[in-house]
Amino acid sequence: MAKIVQITAENFETEVIQASETRAVAVLFSSAEYPDCGPYSQLMGQLSTSMDFTLGVVSCDERENMRLIQAFRVQSVPEVHVVDKGQIADVIAGVLPEADLKKRLEKFFVSDEARFQMALEDAIAQKNFDQAIPMLEEALSKTPDDKKLQLLWAKASLGLGDTEKAKTVLQKFNEGDDQYREAKSLLELLDFHAEAAKKDVTGKEAIVYHEACKLACAEDFESALQAFLNLFVEAPEWNDGAAKKAMLTLFGVLGPKHELTWKYRAKLNTMMFI
Repeated sequence: MAKIVQITAENFETEVIQASETRAVAVLFSSAEYPDCGPYSQLMGQLSTSMDFTLGVVSCDERENMRLIQAFRVQSVPEVHVVDKGQIADVIAGVLPEADLKKRLEKFFVSDEARFQMALEDAIAQKNFDQAIPMLEEALSKTPDDKKLQLLWAKASLGLGDTEKAKTVLQKFNEGDDQYREAKSLLELLDFHAEAAKKDVTGKEAIVYHEACKLACAEDFESALQAFLNLFVEAPEWNDGAAKKAMLTLFGVLGPKHELTWKYRAKLNTMMFI
């Protein structure tokens, strides 16, 4: 449970050392004499609630806390020490912007946003797309430019077979975005998703191709590559060389250095020149 505790020499062992054996504790050293400390203490209090952690506050204005200040070797205020299992795991000196502060704290504590993201990722991983879509739509209505949410929305849409919606979202990613490579890979796999969504596929080659596309959509890339290779060996010209084109697409998705790219590019070259 989140809570804010005034730390003194008397309760330090219980509230910090013993408590940190179960979950890390953030200890903030602060002073009323420094203007930055007030707003920073308020921000830390808000984060302790949203990220659900115990915030221990040590007043550097109290002489009886001098032993704690010296033990932690506090150089300036505000200063945050994260104590995990009785040891100092991180020291955050000075005032950090909120986003940077959250990033440092998220190594030890989970924010509401991170918990929500994990719930979404779990729903998508378990193929509960109908559950994920309403959650994503509500979240995106509040933060429509959130690239992480947009990528998850595209994945859920693909899971439901709505390739057009996914394509619209994925095309908005730029090279500077952290999620660009993954978005680009999904965009390249759209044709596979469209094929996998087809019903009543007929014809020997078409069925093999359809099943290989389903494997690619499930990210079982080695099985997909082997299936496409088998189809290429049996019918290299089928559907304008669709099997070979599919393998080249997967090489692009995996990247030139991936072991499967090396392995199956060599196999494809061998079959092409036999």
